Amino acid sequence: MINMKDNLDRKPFAVSFIAKSGTGKTTLIEKLIKIFAGKKYKVSSIKHTDHKFEADIKGKDSWIHKHAGAFSTMLLSDDSMAFFSDIKKPDAFDVHNNIDSGRNINTIDSLINKFFYGSDILIVEGFKDVSIPKVELFRKELNPELQLKYADDDDCILVCGDVLIDNLNKPQININESDKIAVFLEKFIKK
Repeated sequence: MINMKDNLDRKPFAVSFIAKSGTGKTTLIEKLIKIFAGKKYKVSSIKHTDHKFEADIKGKDSWIHKHAGAFSTMLLSDDSMAFFSDIKKPDAFDVHNNIDSGRNINTIDSLINKFFYGSDILIVEGFKDVSIPKVELFRKELNPELQLKYADDDDCILVCGDVLIDNLNKPQININESDKIAVFLEKFIKK
């Protein structure tokens, strides 16, 4: 196992999960958070949304991620942000130094730098155009032609669907096999 625990000077490994709504992103992310948290990784999550949201309400993504074992979780839209974290020392996080009045928190790097140091793994939902490792998810029912949007992207490291796609030049794991997906990501982190 990687010795990442309590290393506050290290950026987390960030991976983005990309899919159409209804594909099962939240379900898979919840399972992965539980798996990684069970292995004592400090897992954080961030979700970008294009619409107004309510955070920390039972059944909503931020609540699901936190209750699955995420060390911290953030929900972000163009006009709102919610951030929840397990902080052991009150001085470990100075909110005034982490949120600037210019709201310059629109890039994934600035969010990682301001909020997620000390996490081992950062699971990202949304931020489709950022240059971090991506996992593209699909279900044949929602994508009958099996047209993937990001599989040719250099940042795409894995494709997970409910069927295999012939002649795809990316590793594939069934979307329902969260344990295998976690193992793949752990191996990728260790590279």
